[in-house]
Amino acid sequence: MKLSRLFNIRIATYVISLMLVASAWLPLARPRNYMPFGFAGLAFPVLWVIVIILMAVLWKKQRRYWRIPLLALVLSIRGIIPYFAFGGIRGDVDASAKSFTVMTFNSSSMGLKNYKTDTPVVGKIDEVLREASPDILCMEEFYTNSRPDRDRHLQRIREAGKYPYHYFAPHFVNWKTWHYGTIVFSRFPIIDSARIPFKGGYGRDEDLLRLQLLVHGDTVSLLVAHFASYQLNSDQYNFRRAILPFSGRRLTKRLIAHQANILKDEMEKIPGPVIVTGDFNDVPLSYTYHTVRGNRLQDAWLERGFGLGRTFSSISPTLRIDYVLPDERFLVEDVKVYRSRLLQHFPLSARLSLRR
Repeated sequence: MKLSRLFNIRIATYVISLMLVASAWLPLARPRNYMPFGFAGLAFPVLWVIVIILMAVLWKKQRRYWRIPLLALVLSIRGIIPYFAFGGIRGDVDASAKSFTVMTFNSSSMGLKNYKTDTPVVGKIDEVLREASPDILCMEEFYTNSRPDRDRHLQRIREAGKYPYHYFAPHFVNWKTWHYGTIVFSRFPIIDSARIPFKGGYGRDEDLLRLQLLVHGDTVSLLVAHFASYQLNSDQYNFRRAILPFSGRRLTKRLIAHQANILKDEMEKIPGPVIVTGDFNDVPLSYTYHTVRGNRLQDAWLERGFGLGRTFSSISPTLRIDYVLPDERFLVEDVKVYRSRLLQHFPLSARLSLRR
């Protein structure tokens, strides 16, 4: 009985250790038809903790194979780098005359649920925007209405935030006056704008936004993306569904990978300073993140944040899926996530300046 139990513990140690290493490396592979690898990164933080505990228990009980989980931790350490930020230890950089702030925020249709406005949610959004007061505000899943008796969020935010410039890409219009899409509000002049098509995840077409802004006399390019969603929520999501390759999840994963490549191709056409923002609907340990960031972009949260940087309220405390990614010509001075129980996505704001 003891031999059987020892054998089972050893097998479990090998299996869990192998799962950890797989979760750290497989997400880098491009998703294919029957490829659950893209989802492996979701399990990484949980597996990392389990393996640490397993190693400690085996070491305490003087099991010689405690080195197996230790080896797995060493081989998977690359997964910690994009997941957990230590940059905040260095402290913030003082703002200068050339500093400016960029915020990305998936507003979840501005609190609109079943065509009814959730007033407390709108109130919380207004409170966060007043507190953060970003110079450049990028909002995905934005909703506004052109009827005077409905939610005229575009006009209200533009006036309250003192934004003289904005660019709105309505991806979907209902009843002629209900507009849904991606919007950028700016205190800096927008000197050029374009919409680059890529298929969305809702049976509708969503576009990548490319803007050029004149920031403190310098031309800065801004790419704003909202990648396809898995259409999961806290009521229907569980760990098993996250890992197993259901056909719908596979297709969405491939679609996100395709969109990530479109964004990367578009970014490579831009010679000057560029900032990528948006809701990627994917974690840092993923093909999506790896493809978009590449070697050119910094991750604002990793540069000045500390911890996991969760930006999505449901499902898991480890989900960081909203990003501000400036290229290496920018200095990341400060970063902050604005968390509230009323919001589905948490706004992420970064203070930047161009290096001289």
